[in-house]
Amino acid sequence: MNTFRIAGLTFREAVRRKALLGAVGLTLVFLVLYGWGTGLAVRELNEALPRGLVRAGAQIGQDLTLLAIGELFLAGLYAVSNIAGLLAIFMAAGTIAQEIDQGTLHSIVSKPVGRWEVVVGKWLGGAAMLAVYVAVTSLSTAAIVYWRAGYLSEYLVQGILLLAAKATLLYSVTLVGSILMPAITAGITMFIVYVVTNVTGLVEQIGIAAEIESMVRIGVYGSLVLPADAFWKMAAYTVQPPNPLPALGINLSVGPFGVIHPPSVWMGLYGLVYMLVALGLAVWAFSRKDL
Repeated sequence: MNTFRIAGLTFREAVRRKALLGAVGLTLVFLVLYGWGTGLAVRELNEALPRGLVRAGAQIGQDLTLLAIGELFLAGLYAVSNIAGLLAIFMAAGTIAQEIDQGTLHSIVSKPVGRWEVVVGKWLGGAAMLAVYVAVTSLSTAAIVYWRAGYLSEYLVQGILLLAAKATLLYSVTLVGSILMPAITAGITMFIVYVVTNVTGLVEQIGIAAEIESMVRIGVYGSLVLPADAFWKMAAYTVQPPNPLPALGINLSVGPFGVIHPPSVWMGLYGLVYMLVALGLAVWAFSRKDL
């Protein structure tokens, strides 16, 4: 089928692109530094426990050591999630736009290949590449934390699937921009929207901790505009260790990456529908585009 042939070609092309090679190189550097830093953090955490978390935990009758280790894990996943997100944006930004400028697509659409097959094939190939990247880097991060601290989330697979969904969502939306505008414009526009909605997600976290409803609503509105941060929060909540603090009336984690109240299942479904609508819009826009 033409769709799967194009998907395979897109996957191989994505693997050869300098953007992916650069991301892989930087990710390897990150993982080395992360492993080194995690080892130091765990050692200093254990040495500082009598003065730090043990004393704070003793005041509320809780052992917070596992939460701190979970924060180290979430910090690594947060980096992986954002690298994958940026990779999705800048890979998708040139997927259609550059091939239109270079005239590559003219030779493809002139053959008995439907335009929808081109878009769906490129989407499948890009989504597969991003899923492989997210899975490998997330598993590497989890292996480092298990090696250094002995912690491994039993829901790691679910967390990886949610992070892959986030990257695929960003790829889908940027693909629409790649059809409607030049590659650099699509990439910059999507990057700005991504950063802004990430910030609104942080505002929501602060609002939950401070019990400020207006700040919580800002985060919800940001997720409605682009539900990428909602997927991250769901993934983080899934893989983090159980947090005993909310049961004590303390809406806090021991670090900035823990999630106290994750988005609802409805927000997750909204994100999936959002992704499929973006893909449908990309197919429609490309079918009407004058090449």
